[in-house]
Amino acid sequence: MIGRAGKLQTEVQASARRLDAALQEVDAEQNDVRRLTRAVPPKLLLGVGLAGGFLLMLLPRHLRGRTLIGLGRFALERLLPLLAGGGRE
Repeated sequence: MIGRAGKLQTEVQASARRLDAALQEVDAEQNDVRRLTRAVPPKLLLGVGLAGGFLLMLLPRHLRGRTLIGLGRFALERLLPLLAGGGRE
């Protein structure tokens, strides 16, 4: 019984380390997004928000999440770096 408890404890510790590493990655990504969003003009941000809300109303429920995630990835990978490179800092 003690051997099993020890094994479970090491598994929990390993899971905790993986969770800590994942949370650090999330924090780093959040900082990157904050840095990049400073370069986005407020009108563009408002337009993207309105377009996202419009899509939420039009799309069927089962397509909403995938579509918004795809648009978010597109914005993070393509649009924000372009704006950050040519925007104000």
